[in-house]
Amino acid sequence: MYHSYADKTFSKEQISQMKSHDSDSKTYSNFISIDELNYLRNEIKKISYPEHGETSKYFGASFNDDFAKDLKQIFEKKLHELIGDYQLDFFAWQEAINPWKLHVDMRWYPDKLPYKVVLIPIDVESDLDAWKDTYTIAFKQRDYGEGSKNTGERKKGNSDQSDWQRPFDKPGTRNLSSGYSITKAQHQKYFSHMPYNWLEGLDIDNIYRWTPCSAVVWDQNQLHCADNFLDKGIKTKRSLIFFTNQKS
Repeated sequence: MYHSYADKTFSKEQISQMKSHDSDSKTYSNFISIDELNYLRNEIKKISYPEHGETSKYFGASFNDDFAKDLKQIFEKKLHELIGDYQLDFFAWQEAINPWKLHVDMRWYPDKLPYKVVLIPIDVESDLDAWKDTYTIAFKQRDYGEGSKNTGERKKGNSDQSDWQRPFDKPGTRNLSSGYSITKAQHQKYFSHMPYNWLEGLDIDNIYRWTPCSAVVWDQNQLHCADNFLDKGIKTKRSLIFFTNQKS
């Protein structure tokens, strides 16, 4: 399954409906058990990635796929307890190649509205036996796709990020602040894969440190990014990500 993004805009009513379900990014400890984590570690070793972009290796599927029965049994109820009523759009096994810059996970559908993302870290590979610290950072700023040109064209995910704009320059970025609330020390610690001026107008909502058995939730319209894990000597990091839509 290849994931793609359509250059389309939601209606004002749809955006209002999305906003009504917005919430802060949250971290959850002990979301899964050690046995469940070990199961995920074994399963991700079996993955043959159909998408191999500049930024990550990616394999997307749904609970309807035969091989996903065990995942459904583990996560269907857990997700409901975490985020309430939802429709699963798809889940994805992901192996990092380069750190993601600032982006949102919005996908346009004619009859579905984006909801929450749930990320579960599986492994962090480095020269150490223990995990080196690595982070996913969510911001208070949002993008509901209002800046789309509405051409209807589709673009595959996992492309390189060379043509991405900083959020301050994108017409769809909402809730921008004045100046810089993120310090240069924070830039050096988390965001050195982007120029400092990419952080203009942004405010941090949640700094999520990858830890075994935990999970993090953010809204699909919420700006987020990875830290510069390569700069810390991390070779790759692996995760399982659930993308959801609002329950109709």
